[in-house]
Amino acid sequence: MHLPGGRSCAGVEGMADTSASMDLPLVRNFFPELPDETVARLGRLGAGVRAWNERLNLVSRKDAENLEERHLLHALTMTKVLRPARGAMFADIGTGGGFPGLVLAIVYPECQFALIDSIGKKIKAVEAMAEELGLTNVRGLPVRAESVKEQFDFVTGRAVTALPAFLGWARSLLRPGHAGSPANGVLYFKGTLWREELAESKMQPTEVWPLDQWVLREFFAEKYLLHFKAPIAES
Repeated sequence: MHLPGGRSCAGVEGMADTSASMDLPLVRNFFPELPDETVARLGRLGAGVRAWNERLNLVSRKDAENLEERHLLHALTMTKVLRPARGAMFADIGTGGGFPGLVLAIVYPECQFALIDSIGKKIKAVEAMAEELGLTNVRGLPVRAESVKEQFDFVTGRAVTALPAFLGWARSLLRPGHAGSPANGVLYFKGTLWREELAESKMQPTEVWPLDQWVLREFFAEKYLLHFKAPIAES
């Protein structure tokens, strides 16, 4: 795992103070392999999301109260299997408050991250947090995923929409290959509905990892990380 390493935000008043930090006992407990510098940056990210959430509703109020578990810890589970090569390119579709994209950008500073969301105010907040955290490997795209013409090694997402639709958006964004492990493709967080959504589809995951194998807590029960190897099959 790599050790951790902005943009202007005209149109959003002020910036949240990401010099403030959250204590992250769960992260330290379940991810003892993370360097102190990485955990400190994650704590600053958590504080930044909470501050921005007061004005933009980046995450729900209940999630904001449980930010470490439901967003930081949740996003970090991907690092248990993800070993990207230096320079690997990621697109995080429907990034919202920057999850999992900003968390991954902190953990993998030698990779590049395009955070995509059609809600421009959320992208400006994400860019502001990235700048305050010194993340030079992050850029925001305030557009719909269907309009992006670039190609990436990995596409990430978290319960953005039904899987067939998400995989359809991701298909044209992916280039096949092996920019690390697992193979290039989609890495997507989803609950048990993934089976129902793909029951009649040719698009089936290459790997399925239950999150509670890494974090044995109630919130992670019946939640999964799915990998779909590129190229993505037609439905």
